[in-house]
Amino acid sequence: MQITSVVNQKGGVGKTSLSVGLAAALAERGRRALLVDLDPQGHATTELLGLPEPPPQAPTLAKALTKMWRGPVEELVVSHPRSNIGRGGAFDVIPTSPGMFDLIRRLDQFRVPGWQLARVLQFANYDHVIIDCPPALDVLTNNAIVATHGILVPVQPDRTSIRALRLMREQISYVETMVNRPPVAYHGLVPGLYRRPISSYALAALNELQGFGIPMLAHVPLGVVMNEAAARGMPVTTFAPETVQAVAFRHIAHAVELATAQQPAPPPIPAEHEDDFVFEDFIASVSHARDVNDNGSRRKLYDLLPKRPRPSR
Repeated sequence: MQITSVVNQKGGVGKTSLSVGLAAALAERGRRALLVDLDPQGHATTELLGLPEPPPQAPTLAKALTKMWRGPVEELVVSHPRSNIGRGGAFDVIPTSPGMFDLIRRLDQFRVPGWQLARVLQFANYDHVIIDCPPALDVLTNNAIVATHGILVPVQPDRTSIRALRLMREQISYVETMVNRPPVAYHGLVPGLYRRPISSYALAALNELQGFGIPMLAHVPLGVVMNEAAARGMPVTTFAPETVQAVAFRHIAHAVELATAQQPAPPPIPAEHEDDFVFEDFIASVSHARDVNDNGSRRKLYDLLPKRPRPSR
């Protein structure tokens, strides 16, 4: 199983479109592809693929990452019904959920931060896992970096992308050191979100981006076809398979398959500790102590906070 993260802390550069297009192109090639919507905004789930968020009582990625739910990863997955799938392939999605917005505070409390997503995905039965990262260098993005074999970086051809790329590389180097993993492979930069014909300003920015020494992959220019496909909850490779954008995603999928065949795997996932901090367990313990020791007005202070029932003795 090869894990590819689509990363850029700069918002509005086409991360979600690239994630969905890449996963769909891999499925079209007959690969079993799993798209993980790690962005709390959930644009991949609801806006581009037209899938519902899980109901509150269902298993979710947020619950799995915080150990509130420990079942098999297959129970988190939904299949996308409106995609062209090659023989033997699949296009499945782990959708986002409202609980994702609260994850950053919780994940920071774990003994070994960064490994939660790798643990959730380690037994997934797929050829490729594509992670759509949030537009931030936060603990969610760090989890994706730790779990991944390589990354794709969507960029706009302008000067703000140059600084963003420099900051992102510094963050990735920090995460590599923090978890003692081999260097993350950069599969390539994917220029996009520009109008054709490309301007001289954009060409100058692309020349500077090439100075980072990262392969420059197929371009995904702006096109109304991307919005039309999203309005129907379909990847552009299915909705308009002959367009420039669909062809670009197929080229990128081919490049990712070539690159991942030559990349080392991430390091072994460290063993879990039974005493890892779990927010709900902490609140349950505090609430129980308050009820026992405080008969005043604050006795029920913690009743509305998320907690697990304490086992009977």
